[in-house]
Formats: sequence, structure tokens, C-alpha cells
Amino acid sequence: MEIPRCRMWIIVLISCCAKFTDGESVIVRETETARFGWQVPGGTSVAAVYVISPGGPAVLLANILNRHMIGPVYEARVNYTGNMTVGMMSFDMSNVSRSDAGNYTCGRNGLSDIIPNCGQMLVVLGEPTKPVISLQSTPVVGRNVTLTCSSTSTTLPVHHGLTFTYTWKIDGRNLTSPGGTSITLPVESYNPPGVTCHVTENEGLGRDSDVRVLTPDYPPYNISISATSVQVKETDDVPQVTCVGTCRPTCSYSWKQGSQIVVTGQVLDLGAANRTMAGSYVCTADNIYGTLESRAMELDVQYSPAAVVMANGLSGTAEVDERGSVVLSCAVDSNPLSSISIMNGTVRLNHVTEAATASFNWTEADCLDSGVYTCVARNIAGQTTASVTVNAKCSPRLNFQYPAQRDVYVDIGQPVRLQAHILAFPRPTFTWLKQNGGSEEPVDVSKWRQYDEAMTSYIVTDIAEENDYGVYHVNVRNPLGRFRMQFQLGKKAPLSVPENFQCQNKVGGYILQWTPGGDAETRGVGFLVEQRLPQANWTTVSARVVSDGMLRQIHLPQYGGSTVFFRLYATEDTAVTSPVTASCTTFTAVVPSGELSFGAGVGVGFAVAVVAVAVSLAVVCICRKRRRSMRNDSPRKKEEESVYHEVAASTATVQHSRQQDRQPGEGTSRNTYEALTSDRDTPVEAPPYEQLEKQYVNMAVSADDET
Repeated sequence: MEIPRCRMWIIVLISCCAKFTDGESVIVRETETARFGWQVPGGTSVAAVYVISPGGPAVLLANILNRHMIGPVYEARVNYTGNMTVGMMSFDMSNVSRSDAGNYTCGRNGLSDIIPNCGQMLVVLGEPTKPVISLQSTPVVGRNVTLTCSSTSTTLPVHHGLTFTYTWKIDGRNLTSPGGTSITLPVESYNPPGVTCHVTENEGLGRDSDVRVLTPDYPPYNISISATSVQVKETDDVPQVTCVGTCRPTCSYSWKQGSQIVVTGQVLDLGAANRTMAGSYVCTADNIYGTLESRAMELDVQYSPAAVVMANGLSGTAEVDERGSVVLSCAVDSNPLSSISIMNGTVRLNHVTEAATASFNWTEADCLDSGVYTCVARNIAGQTTASVTVNAKCSPRLNFQYPAQRDVYVDIGQPVRLQAHILAFPRPTFTWLKQNGGSEEPVDVSKWRQYDEAMTSYIVTDIAEENDYGVYHVNVRNPLGRFRMQFQLGKKAPLSVPENFQCQNKVGGYILQWTPGGDAETRGVGFLVEQRLPQANWTTVSARVVSDGMLRQIHLPQYGGSTVFFRLYATEDTAVTSPVTASCTTFTAVVPSGELSFGAGVGVGFAVAVVAVAVSLAVVCICRKRRRSMRNDSPRKKEEESVYHEVAASTATVQHSRQQDRQPGEGTSRNTYEALTSDRDTPVEAPPYEQLEKQYVNMAVSADDET
């Protein structure tokens, strides 16, 4: 019965996690059962063996007869399982506590007679203290960092000899490399990783540390600026630009233009813009680990143009020889580039866009080229002008930019003004003379007052008398030559009513034509045209009167499909003649079913228009024949001169406008003024009207031409 009982007890101990190690330490956890067993040195030569606890009391006594006795302290917890007849000591101790830990030894004849190398150590496992991770240095991205895991064993006895096993994890992932109490890791991420350390002692008994977040330091990266380009007008405040970098520890910032530090701090604040600020600015962020530069910020300071214009390399005033060449050049400093025009008055000589320079040149300068030439430069920031005065050296001659009223008609008692506009350089002198029979004498200074203003000279008297009528001359001189101009002062004849007033249809309008009548052909007479629609009052017409020297005409727009009446007056000062009347009927084309056709009214209108054109051509031919017949007719010379001067006056701006037709380096073929004097001007004879018409009328260029 005894043996089966023991076998059952052994089974119970095994099922309760009993530990047995022959000759080695017995390692158990608290409350578990420890199984001791060792071979007693000397074997059966030892009659009895005491098992002595670490604290001193005997655990049990066993002899070679295999009899045993459990000590009173351990009686309830110790079960002897040894066989001393073969020298084997073994027993189980249940419900182990930490106080049981220590060395269990053998006594031969008493508790103090210790048998060497006999016994075992009972190790009672405890949970290690919670590990703590410490850093040996600050983690820095791109560098290595060493971490140390610290924990203390609570297993007894303290000299148990067990060691810790360390397992490291980063962000929950086990490190594959072997671990120890310390580990060295590369810091590869700017994001802080979480590191844990697990300490295990013996049979998996261990603990985890808290997560240690490695917040790394790093040199600047991801540097950015709030604007990569800034555009501002000069004198306006430059918009602020902010620089931001990702840094740990915090970066310090500075802004450089080239190698020069212009601002210290994150914000580039330059204040009011000036053109010297334009250029590239770079932000630099730095801390103890490194330096990083941003991409460049481009500052574009826009400013209005500043222009310098020169003629033949001279600014201010330049003198050129007649028939010499003239080179106008304009240099503009602006941002952005400017639209540049070189102007002669209202005539645009050259125009360029998005440029810093512009030029215009011509050969064979003449006297009319004298004047102020202006460079006009503009961009979005503003506009400026610069001028240069060109003086073309020339002998005196008539300035056809101004009408020359050679024949003046006034009543007795009215004021008189005789005026000459001259071109010359150097500045000329003027001498006024009155023809008296076959001789000339200076004008009476007690009656006439003379005024000389630059290139203009005139004489005036407040009251015309009978003896004032006659022929006057003005002699103009400068070091290069002389010029003589004749005036006729006569008594004013009554105004004459216009003749041959008629209205002709044209496509989309009317043509009104008439001849002045009487002496109005040679006087500065104006013409007042009025119109009246059906059931409407008379309304003054505003239109330009065109003259070929004899026939006058105006073009007016169409006024619907009804009859329109026109009446015409000759006017001078406050005098007005009686009117002459004409009428026109507008013909309208009908387009049925989308097809173009001419109705009866249109056919009649077309026939009338053809007849009107034929009549007009006949009138023009008659007028031209009339002018040809007057060339060698001495009594008609005065009338010819009037026609000539009227043409010259109607093309007053042509001489300057001709420069618009010139190309750089291209000059005129001959001096213009040799063909622009009359027989009353010296020293050259006037050409016929047809020559003047061909030479000047075809050269007219609009001052508003933008191309």
C-alpha cells in the first residue's frame, strides 16, 4: 500500500509544476513546488544525512535504511522521495515562498557537520523591475544613437547567478539584430520613433519598459518662402516675404542679396522699393547641425522711364547743315521695357515696343526740319518725355506751315495786320517797306508798329486810311542769305453770293458743290451750310470744305429715304450773304428674297450719280484748263498766286509729315524750298500748281498713324 501511495503523490507534484534539477539550482516561482535531488557524496558510507535549510533549521533527516524524518517547520510542505540505500537524496517542497530561497546543504552527524558539495540552491523567481530606457546622447537625424535598458532582478537569493535577456522594439517591430542592455541605432527618420525594451529573466519571466519616444534633432530641411517672385513699383512698399524651415532645435534665419546679408530674421521686410533693390534674395536657415538655403526670391522693381534723346550725338540743341544728315537717338532706362516714340510735333517718326532704345535718321536735312524733337517713353509705371532742338542752318524762306495771307482787303477805318512766317537759322532780321511809285521806302513808324517774334514778323495799324493801300515788302536776312516777300493791301469789296450750288447723291451720303463767286475766290471767305429735313428747322452742318482752287465741296452722310434741303451762305467776320438753296433725295436699294437687285428708284439714282460724276469731271477739267491759260497771262498772275498759296496753306504740315515716309538713312532727293516760292518771293520763281500738287499732296501722312 505504501508504494502506490508514493507514486500517486509524485504524479500530483508533477502536475503542480514541480521542478527537479540534479546537482543544479532549483528554480521556481512563488507558490510553486520545488523538487530537490542530488547524489550524496560518499554514497552508502554515510549512515544518515541532514538536509539543512538556508535559515538554519533542518528540513529532514534520512539514513541508509531509507528511513526519514521531516522537520517540524517543513512537515506540512516537504515530502521525502529519496533512497539513501543508494545514496540518493530527493524531496519535494510545496508552496515555495521567497523566504525559502537560498542554499540547502547536507549535515553528516549533526547540523554543524557539513558535507562539502552536497546540496542544492533554491532560486525563487521574482519579476524584474520595470525597465527604463536611457540615452547616452541626443538623437540626431543622420547619426547613430545608443540606448541603454536598465532593470533590477528581484529573484532570491541575490547571488542566484541568473541573467537578463533583452528584446528591443521600434514602433512595435522587433529588432532582428541581437540585443543587449545597450543598443546603437541609426536615426533615419524625422518622425520620432517609439522604442521599448523587454527584459526577460530565466523562464520568460520579464517586463516591458514604457515607450521611449526618440524626438530627434536635425539640421534644417523643407525650407520654403512665401513668394518666389515679387513685383512692385518704385516707391511702393515691398510686400513682405516669410521664410520657414523645419529645424530642431529652432533655426536662426537671414536674407542675403548676393553675399551681403540684408535682413536678419524670418521676414524679408525691405520697406519702400527703389530700383537698386531689384535682384535675387536667398533665405538661409541654420542651427547647430547644419545650414540650408531656400530657392531665390526674385524682386522686380518697376519704375517709370527716364529718357535721353540726342541729335547727331548732341543733347539739348544740335546744329546741322542744310542737306546734311540727322540721326535722332533715344535711350530709355525703365523697367519693364518701354514703348518708345520719336515725335516731331504730332507726327510720329518711329515707334518701338518693349525696347530700351529707338532711333530715326534721314539725309539731306532742310530748313523745315528745324524744331523740337521729342522722345516719348511709357510703360506701366509711368511716362516721360525728353526733347532735343535741331536747328538746320538755312537762308530765310517762307514757312508753309502757316497760311500766308498775301492779299489783305479792309475797309477804311479798320485795323490792318500784315504778317510773315519765316524759316531760317541763324535767326533773321526783318525790314518792312512800302512801294511808292518806282521806289520803296520804310513803313511809317509813326503809323505802323512792327513786332518781331523769333521767326515771325508783322506790322499793324489801328486805322486803315486811303493812302495805306498799296504794295508792301518784307526783306528777311541772315548770314546765309536773304528772302523777300510781297503783300497787297487793298480795299475790301462786297461779299458775293456763292454760285452753281448743287447736291449730288453718292453711296451712303451726299456731295454738295459750289463756286465761291466774285472775289471770294481770293479772300479768306468762310461758307455756312445749313440743312433741313422734312418738318424740321434749319440746322447748321459741320463738315470740312475741300477746295481745288476754284470748286468747293463737302461730303455729308445720308439721312434716310426723304428729300433733304440745303442752303449756303458766304461769310466774313459779321457779314453774311443771301443764301442759295439745293436739295437731294436719297434712293434706297431693295433686296427681295435675299437676292440683290436694283429697283427703279435705284436705277434712276445710279443714272443721276453717273451724270453727276461726268459733270464733276467736266468742271475739274475746265478748271484745270483755266489755270493753264493763266500761266502766261500777266493780268491773271495775282489769281494764280492765290491758288498757289491756298495749296501751300492746305498742306502746311506736309513738310514735317514727309519724315514719316523716310526710312533710316534715306534722304530727300532735292531741297524742298526751291519749289515753294512765288514770283513775289525772292530769290526763286514759283513752280506751276500741278507740280506743287504732285510734290506735296501725295506726301501727306496722318499724324495719328500708329504704324
